[in-house]
Amino acid sequence: MDMEIGSIYELDPGLLRGARTESTGRLNLGQVEKYSKKYIRYTASGREAIALALKSFEQKHPAALKRCLLPAYMCDSVFFPFEHAGWELHFYHLDRKLEADVEELNKLIGQIRPTLIFIHPYYGVDTWKSARPFFREWRKQGICIMEDVTQSYYLENAGMEADYCVGSLRKWYAVPDGGFVASDEELPGDELALNEEFTRKKERLLQDKWEYLHGQMEHEKRQALKAEYLRKNRETESWLDEHTGINAMSEDTAYILSGINEKECESRRKENSRFLHEHLGGRTQIVPVFDRECTDEETVSTSGDESGGGSVWEAAPLYYPVYAENRDDLQKYLALRGVYAPTLWPVGTENKDVLSQEERYIYEHILALPIDQRYGTREMNRVVEVLDQYEAEKNGKNAKDGRWIEKLKSTGVEGQAECEQSSDTGKRIESKRRGEQQLIGIRVDANDTVATGHVMRCITIARKLMQAGSRVIFYTADEYASEMLEQSGLQYVCLHSKWDDMEQEIPLLRKELERAGCDKLLIDSYQVTGKYFEGLHDLCKLIYIDDCFEEIYPVDMIINYNAYHVRFPYKSAYADKAKLLLGTAYVPLREEFGEIPQDSDEASHVLLSSGGGDMYNAMAGILRTAMKNETLQRAVFHVVVGGFNRNAEELRRLAEGNPNICLHERVEHMAQLMSRCTAAVSAAGTMLFELSAMQVPTVFFVSADNQQYDHEFFAQDGRMLYAGDIRTDRDGCLEKICGQLRKLLEDGDMREAMKRKLHEVTDGNGAQRIAAEILRL
Repeated sequence: MDMEIGSIYELDPGLLRGARTESTGRLNLGQVEKYSKKYIRYTASGREAIALALKSFEQKHPAALKRCLLPAYMCDSVFFPFEHAGWELHFYHLDRKLEADVEELNKLIGQIRPTLIFIHPYYGVDTWKSARPFFREWRKQGICIMEDVTQSYYLENAGMEADYCVGSLRKWYAVPDGGFVASDEELPGDELALNEEFTRKKERLLQDKWEYLHGQMEHEKRQALKAEYLRKNRETESWLDEHTGINAMSEDTAYILSGINEKECESRRKENSRFLHEHLGGRTQIVPVFDRECTDEETVSTSGDESGGGSVWEAAPLYYPVYAENRDDLQKYLALRGVYAPTLWPVGTENKDVLSQEERYIYEHILALPIDQRYGTREMNRVVEVLDQYEAEKNGKNAKDGRWIEKLKSTGVEGQAECEQSSDTGKRIESKRRGEQQLIGIRVDANDTVATGHVMRCITIARKLMQAGSRVIFYTADEYASEMLEQSGLQYVCLHSKWDDMEQEIPLLRKELERAGCDKLLIDSYQVTGKYFEGLHDLCKLIYIDDCFEEIYPVDMIINYNAYHVRFPYKSAYADKAKLLLGTAYVPLREEFGEIPQDSDEASHVLLSSGGGDMYNAMAGILRTAMKNETLQRAVFHVVVGGFNRNAEELRRLAEGNPNICLHERVEHMAQLMSRCTAAVSAAGTMLFELSAMQVPTVFFVSADNQQYDHEFFAQDGRMLYAGDIRTDRDGCLEKICGQLRKLLEDGDMREAMKRKLHEVTDGNGAQRIAAEILRL
């Protein structure tokens, strides 16, 4: 497996087995004990440590105003405990060295009269060194000082003069939870409850990361496992953002921490940060945050001296921070090569309107390079190597034999493969020689307007391309489709563009395609224009999935697998111009739909689907109408709720009051679900081909322009029952759907006749045929 650096920790399952069998006494962490505070409480997270400190303050000062000053550059999760406890938030400003102006801060204190100041030494540097002499004076004014050492846990001078010292331990070590608060003030919470559900979920996903890195498995299974643990991690962190309780550190975490050699961890982090500091000087694309002084007029590409210099770190930092000229571009570049560097942090809703020019610069340019104790010189060399490649590419330098050769890490194909990038952007990139690996790009979106079926059919084609030995990169306008792609173990690049104004993304997409050395680009969107294709056609061969025939485009291949393709003059329009893949032989069904369908013995189970967004709230309307009919009242409805369904909450309320309504979210095995049902109701589109493959008798309706001709084929010869266009007559369409569904459930002979017709629609090998033709193009 290729080297990966950064991202969430992995947890050795053996450590947990020890935690379950051995008892842990009182936890003594030297780095926490060094604050010499009278009271220490270990919590489940850093934000819960803050919440406990605020509770202690309020118990001691019940009449005090809840008014605090916080740094405008801060993780938004820090704001949550203050908001939950009803505090009034005010902000002070930082410069690019992440230091506060003491004079300005004293003015703010006089104006706002806070009862608490929250401070944060950043990235292992005591950014408060010049201000610490004022702490005593502020405390004399009755101001409480809370110091968050989450980024500077090993810093010796931090926390000593603070009333409350708080931090997150799970940011530093491979533990499922963990935070702390230390103070000379009495801390409530001797009997803090455990949050075992959160701990177990975190342990499971951290163990999955361990299995991903060290387990023996096929490549596709490995990538699917990665997508799953990343999804679970997002879910648990989102839950924690909303959690208002204060829980104790778990016993498993206490056991793991009791066995950690903190001195070794500190030493390794120091060595790694020193190594990067010595090797990252004199660059145009990045500068270390603490390497030089930046003024308002300076940019990353022009500021600073030319030497790396010695280390400025007083303690081992959480990350090695740099300012990048094009931070998002660099972050993607690193990630594609297995280096995962977070951006700390997203701007919160609480501070977005108060940021200074300096703070906006910090938020937009800072990138945190991983240097934790999991890694040594080999991994740090890899980070420097990738940054060297990036620097050379951005500066137009020749890296090898007069040309820039890059190794692009592909999560879709095992190993790495070289691709040669043309330096002449006006000349079309030549296809690989016979036998060489092709790189296929796929441009597609999904959101609450664009049905998820577009991404799903592209994923199906991508898998066939990868099985044939190609590399595939998806390109999306936004992050909506990211979870679907990650779950499928597929590599993608988010362009951060407008999905419904594709022409404006042309320069950015060209840049990404050139960098990757893309041979062919498959495009699946109704937002394309002739100008869009013209802006890309000189770079690579273009393939378009064209459901509507709205215009004749300058492309190399057209795909329309719908039976209604015969309505349009494809052959005359594209004669000698493009390869045509037309008709149901090219329906890109997933492999699961190639299985022989099983007859359901559940005669009253109905599948209900209306596309990812359900724009016309069809499913809730069908369910409400169905409940008025005696036959349909006895049916069990299996409702597929897409990830972008804007009516999901209404569907959940309906299901709560009716045991015959079963909601299915994040469906991974659609064919299996279909096989349980004797009938279905579905919006037109690719789903109708899937239902045909599974031989499920179906009532269908139209809900989008690209579906308007489906009824000509599927309603023909008794294949399916057509209920109309829900956009033009919603109430009439709903009544017709339920009337036809009732007839279908009551008439077994009709269902059997439909099954025989559906069996003839498609053989399920369309995606394989498409992939073969793309590779031959």
